[in-house]
Amino acid sequence: MDQAEFAARLIPLKDKIFRFARAILSDVSEAEDVTQDVFEKLWKSRGSLDGCTNLEAFVMVSVRNLCYDRLRSRRTKQEKLGMLRNETDNAAQEWATDHLDTHELLRRAMETLPEKQRTIMHLRDIENYDIDRIAEIVGMEGPTVRVLLSRARKRVRERFKAIMDYGIG
Repeated sequence: MDQAEFAARLIPLKDKIFRFARAILSDVSEAEDVTQDVFEKLWKSRGSLDGCTNLEAFVMVSVRNLCYDRLRSRRTKQEKLGMLRNETDNAAQEWATDHLDTHELLRRAMETLPEKQRTIMHLRDIENYDIDRIAEIVGMEGPTVRVLLSRARKRVRERFKAIMDYGIG
């Protein structure tokens, strides 16, 4: 794959890669780093990309794997430092209900999901992938993806409702 073909086939995926990384990592700066790292790795292995039957799925799996590596690294660092994540207190949540828009509250509710559920929900509801493509990207069977998506949506609905009704998360 030459430079022109690389640019034509992969650069259009840049925003999708970034959104996916941000959804998994919940951090803009790290998502930018992952986006850059993915493109660097793809560029270095561009010679073997011609044999890839579904390039977009391959790229999204690569993004997912890099994000999970970063999350594992983040957890390891936190454990070494003895840092535990504290829940937001009621005053901060009351402020959130007064000052954040619906989109931001939904994003925060999604951030509380387990990694797999957050990934699946993002791919389906933000990126509009079909269940079969999501199953391919996350390495699961379609029915499992459907169950996790259903659980994720239910949990986000419950959390969002609790925030809106009571100002608690």
